[in-house]
Amino acid sequence: MRNFFVLLTALLLLPLTLLHAADMSASPATPNIIFLLADDMRWDAMSCAGNPLLKTPNIDRLAAGGIRFENGFVTTSICAVSRASILTGQYARRHGVNDFKQPVSDLQTTYPVILRKNGYYTGFIGKWGVAAHDREYFVRCASEFDFWAGDMFQTAYWHQRNCNYVTNNSTSGRTNSFCSCPPQGRKGEGCGPNGPNPALQDPVHAETEFVPAKIRSFLDQRDIAKPFCLSVSFKAPHGPWQGFAPRFAGDFEGAAIPRRANVTLDAAMQQPEFLRSSLANDVGLNLAQDTQKRDEMFRQYYRLIEGVDFCVGEILKELQQRGLAGNTVILFTADNGHFSGEHGFFGKWFMHEESLRVPMLILDPRLPKEQAGKVCSSMVLNIDIAPTILELAGLKVPGTMQGESLAPLLSSPAKTLRTEFFYEHLYTHWPKPPKHIEPSEGVRTMDWKYITWLEQAGNGREELYDLRNDPLEMKNLVADHAAQKRLEEMRDKHKRFMAEVK
Repeated sequence: MRNFFVLLTALLLLPLTLLHAADMSASPATPNIIFLLADDMRWDAMSCAGNPLLKTPNIDRLAAGGIRFENGFVTTSICAVSRASILTGQYARRHGVNDFKQPVSDLQTTYPVILRKNGYYTGFIGKWGVAAHDREYFVRCASEFDFWAGDMFQTAYWHQRNCNYVTNNSTSGRTNSFCSCPPQGRKGEGCGPNGPNPALQDPVHAETEFVPAKIRSFLDQRDIAKPFCLSVSFKAPHGPWQGFAPRFAGDFEGAAIPRRANVTLDAAMQQPEFLRSSLANDVGLNLAQDTQKRDEMFRQYYRLIEGVDFCVGEILKELQQRGLAGNTVILFTADNGHFSGEHGFFGKWFMHEESLRVPMLILDPRLPKEQAGKVCSSMVLNIDIAPTILELAGLKVPGTMQGESLAPLLSSPAKTLRTEFFYEHLYTHWPKPPKHIEPSEGVRTMDWKYITWLEQAGNGREELYDLRNDPLEMKNLVADHAAQKRLEEMRDKHKRFMAEVK
């Protein structure tokens, strides 16, 4: 009889045991989502992408536990326009943001607003970067989130500990979360020559102090009955490059920074004069010639990326401690790349690989373990972020979005999403050199790249590169007789894209 009761008890408990096991192993339908955006971070500035000097152990954890997309690109390589494309999933031609003053006209078309309307608790931290000078617009943006800690202008690496931006709870006070640091302390985006601006009292650092604190505040205040989506937009590694945290001050001291073979004076002098005289390229020309100067600058750049990696580590630790790691998807990318003297260029905005190409990683802990750590070679774009987030949330992607969801590539990373894409950069910054940016458009396929400079005529107006045989873009084939058929094909692709992306 005793054995009978033992067996009966076991049978009664079995469904509960199976249910518990299912809870532990099944993939919940509605995940939490964290979107991380670095500023001016090159695709090769991660150890998981093969950088031999810079170590990014926490970003590498995202790659090791998820999918790394080795061919990630932006459709416009400049902060404000790229961020608008990320928010809307649209090319600039459609969302209408082509400079730093124009806002996203309809916030209802952005992924965070769509998520909030569909039951998500949403938050934003860091550099908004779109119409970032407009205080009234910031209040509008803040009102569309449950938690808002967006910083104005180019944002700052350092704030005072008692600054309203730092201390604001970002929920009930979110529409009045503006910086209250003294005007003198805001200069240099919170930076002095060798650390925080000396006018700041008790300064705290962005990526290593107040951004992690804001992330914890978001998680503390969120509505636990709802899934959440938190977008974190880092200041780093955008200049001023001396904005790194003191803990990294000695890193890379004396180290030679890796350089591509197109960082030479010869490569710089091959560029047409209208590019050599454009914005910041006096700096690029100097970097192409002065190895010591270049290494000194990029040690700072790497220290800033260490700060980003530190913050990623804080996020992973926080999710683990709160029991959220198993159902939180993390996406990581950058708004554009950055030249470091390649072709004699500095900054971004051009269509060359160093400016165009960005890191792209997605960690979805719900995927089968055998998928973890795989590398996807398909072309993916910044305009794919919004539709990806919406599909991960189980929502329909609006027809107004022009990107493609990357969700299918998470389970099948060998698939090809696209074989070509359109590039546009219409922001000119200034009417004439040396602050002018040449507007351009182009098409990039897996093996070829076509660029047309919209304000130019005659020699130098077009560029054509065979990327398979010339990945450093050293030989313009526009005048090569053997490449004329390819040139016509790329011109036709450009015309087709111009008609399609409106």
